[in-house]
Amino acid sequence: MQHFILEQALNLLIKNGSIDIKPLESKVIRFTLVDQLLDVNFICTNNRIFVNSDTSASSDVEIKLKPIVFFALFKGEDLTDLLRQDKIHIHGDVKTAQLLVDLLSATELDLEELLSQYTGDIVAHEMSKTAKKIQQAVKQSSSPLEAIKDGLSELLIQPQVSKKYTNPNL
Repeated sequence: MQHFILEQALNLLIKNGSIDIKPLESKVIRFTLVDQLLDVNFICTNNRIFVNSDTSASSDVEIKLKPIVFFALFKGEDLTDLLRQDKIHIHGDVKTAQLLVDLLSATELDLEELLSQYTGDIVAHEMSKTAKKIQQAVKQSSSPLEAIKDGLSELLIQPQVSKKYTNPNL
């Protein structure tokens, strides 16, 4: 199921971000998020990216990184710097890996606008504000996933103690 969601998300970014993935045509990129049990192949064909969990097939490049480094790439950190710090391990065609990172970082997607088409402006705006608060908490933490998990746990278990709880009337 996570492969399907990942595939849909990548192709939505490509479609709505007007990204041309022709330079990656016919490339197979093995992508591994260490510690997250995500090991997939990205197969680029017909201006789409297909996500396949069968990693026994050969690939043009293998990319291994931790989730924190993955988020760092989207924050705009330089691939070369991360490679020098041994935070990303690339085996194979480095040019293909660089193309993938460049294409994904060039994606500018207004999620609030996209979401408003399905939920309405008010709901989309409130969700966007919440996402920005989560993003701030993630930036201030060394482990983004732990920060989100801790914040949600605190909010659900003891909302009156949580810093994120703002409705004293409940």
